[in-house]
Amino acid sequence: MMRIKGARGLLVAAALVLAAASGPPPGPPPESERVVPGGRSGFTDDGGTGCWIWIGGLPRGSTEVRARWSGACPAGPAEGEGRSEMTWREGGKARSMVYEGMLVHGKAEGRGVLTHYEDGQLTAREAGEYRNDHFVGGHFELPRQSLVYEGGWGPGGPNGRGRLTLRGQVFEGVWERGCLRTKEGWVSITRPAAECEGSPT
Repeated sequence: MMRIKGARGLLVAAALVLAAASGPPPGPPPESERVVPGGRSGFTDDGGTGCWIWIGGLPRGSTEVRARWSGACPAGPAEGEGRSEMTWREGGKARSMVYEGMLVHGKAEGRGVLTHYEDGQLTAREAGEYRNDHFVGGHFELPRQSLVYEGGWGPGGPNGRGRLTLRGQVFEGVWERGCLRTKEGWVSITRPAAECEGSPT
């Protein structure tokens, strides 16, 4: 039996207990659940801890995909409060996403903040509610375009009651799949306004 004496010995003993309790890092996610740029959403893993983080919507041709997670991952997927960072290269540019909040089975769930960067410059920010890794409402902004939206969000963009401020102009009402009908015509921030024709009013 090993004997440990003094304060230094207690620190060593504590480190050994923590290492034993945490166990070995999880293995990589199954191939069928890994992200495929330009194809399916899926997991990528933190090369240091082995934790799995869900990522979706990477364009075809994205390379050097990496992930980091600051929290726990008892069974592989990231779990609980923490900070995840995804980095990749796309079209010769360095891109990244940083999420701070709750992850459940590697996916954003509950309140959180997601920021997008291109070559180190902030391009978009979401702060609000997430369900199954999808933003469902809160605050969305595109700083370069002086665009701020607050309200409900769905698969096509703004959905439900919301308020858009764009370069000083305000558009407020009930949005449908990213479209808002105004007296002057359609307003959209996630697709061409011409595609809004035929949307429910």
